[in-house]
Amino acid sequence: MQAHFRILALLLLSLLFSQAIAATNDVAISLYNRWERLSSEQLMEMGARYRAVAIQPDSALVCFSIVANRYYQGHHSKDDIKHAIEAMIQIVWLYAEDFHDYAQATSYNLRARQLAEEHHYDNYLPYILINDANIDGMLESFSINQEFNEKNLDLQKKAFHLSLQQKNWQPLMACFMNLMIEASFHGKENLIEEEMNIIKTIDFPDDTGFLKYERCLVDGVRARANNQPDSALMYFKRLLDVAQNDMSGKQTIHNQITANNYIAEWYLAQHQDENYINTLKTIEQQSIESKNIAALLSNYKNFSDFYAERGNEQLAKHYHLLYLEGKDELVNKNKLGNANQVKFLYELNKKNDEVLATAQREHTKGRVMWGALVFSLVLLIVLALLWLNYRRVQERNRQLYNKSLEMLRADEEKRELIEQLQLSMPAEDVSPYAPSEGLQREGKLSAARQSDILHRVFMVMETSDEIYSPDFSLPRLAELVGDTRNNVSEAINQRYQGNFNALVNEYRVKEACRRINDRTQWSDYTLEAIGQSVGFKSRSTFWTVFKDIIGLTPGAYQQQSN
Repeated sequence: MQAHFRILALLLLSLLFSQAIAATNDVAISLYNRWERLSSEQLMEMGARYRAVAIQPDSALVCFSIVANRYYQGHHSKDDIKHAIEAMIQIVWLYAEDFHDYAQATSYNLRARQLAEEHHYDNYLPYILINDANIDGMLESFSINQEFNEKNLDLQKKAFHLSLQQKNWQPLMACFMNLMIEASFHGKENLIEEEMNIIKTIDFPDDTGFLKYERCLVDGVRARANNQPDSALMYFKRLLDVAQNDMSGKQTIHNQITANNYIAEWYLAQHQDENYINTLKTIEQQSIESKNIAALLSNYKNFSDFYAERGNEQLAKHYHLLYLEGKDELVNKNKLGNANQVKFLYELNKKNDEVLATAQREHTKGRVMWGALVFSLVLLIVLALLWLNYRRVQERNRQLYNKSLEMLRADEEKRELIEQLQLSMPAEDVSPYAPSEGLQREGKLSAARQSDILHRVFMVMETSDEIYSPDFSLPRLAELVGDTRNNVSEAINQRYQGNFNALVNEYRVKEACRRINDRTQWSDYTLEAIGQSVGFKSRSTFWTVFKDIIGLTPGAYQQQSN
């Protein structure tokens, strides 16, 4: 009885849970429908607040998706296009940083790039290049090969200098931050010396906290490279102070994590294990609070490597397992943490697809109808031509096959006459290969002499199985004929109108035809085996010679014989 109550309770809970999910999705879709009536400017402002202040990525994604989709609904004014590109860039950041769905992030980044290039809005290209590099860098950081990615660094440099050329300060500083992290944590800061000098010397419109942070970072990295550990630590701690006091918004916690990573690296290099572990714990807490999954997993990797080097296998395995589980969730499964978010994204993406499909259908309905009609007509014509050609080929193959059968029947009659001739000859003259006049000296033969030798050649070809040996040669044929090699060759060339190889190949192909048609004895043999059995050393030679003589390939010939 208690078991029944437990099952009933579980069913009730499942029902309530599914209803809660359905209610959540209904709310999301109703928001989508209600917010569609707002202007693009209002939606962009709402999306920015939801993402940076309220930390509600779901609502931010709805706002930006509505704006992005308006371009595909036919809103093509300059402001519409600009808003669409800006919304797509925001969506890329949401998918990459909040939802960790890199496939969707890449898709929207490609759309944004297409629009920016098509309508010549080059000021958005630095953001798009940064997104390309960030997504590539994120996937690379969790791949099996975690070596320095110079391709990614070059992409960030390209975005940096494009921003500098445009005097587009926000993406320029974002690019430089990525360059510093990519290069300095791999000891490659010498590759970005030019960019560091620019950040230290260029005149910006205003001295922001972000600029102060980056210049302090340059000083710290340079002090570390110049073997000035005390100065490096001072700059890195000042870096943390700038992030805490001179910056605001969502970026504050990310910059604190970055500063703490530089400090942790310094402690590790100075063998201050306790300070190193405490700093890693601080990074762990900050990563969890800010939902920075990439930083958290990187921190788990640092924990695991540290404990492995110190011989603490238990803790090393513990953190390595956390790293692997998180990596699998982040990169391989590419899903969100709970059913509500997965369902929300599914419904939202479906809504997006419906909007895009409806706009596309309305725009191309007429063209599709005409295109389908033309395509159908062309397809019918092509199919008719293919059928006619197929019938012509089949008829031609049948004619060639029948012609080969007639040739084989004629050869059989000729062979029977030769056998009868041999039987009618006296016993002492039975050898058909003996020359009537004996061996003659080399030289120009008379026509009668050539015909006599060729007649004996044909008798050998019709009655001897040696010709189907792959080693059968002109000297052996001359020996069987009973004359010299040169005389036999001259007779074949002058009277047969071909050479020795052509003569042998003709007889071998005819015998191959007989064996292909003989289903009782040769049905279990492959075509290649039949070709070898009549003296052809290779499949390609057999196929080529057979086609030249019969007009069909062995395969096509076999089809006709069935």
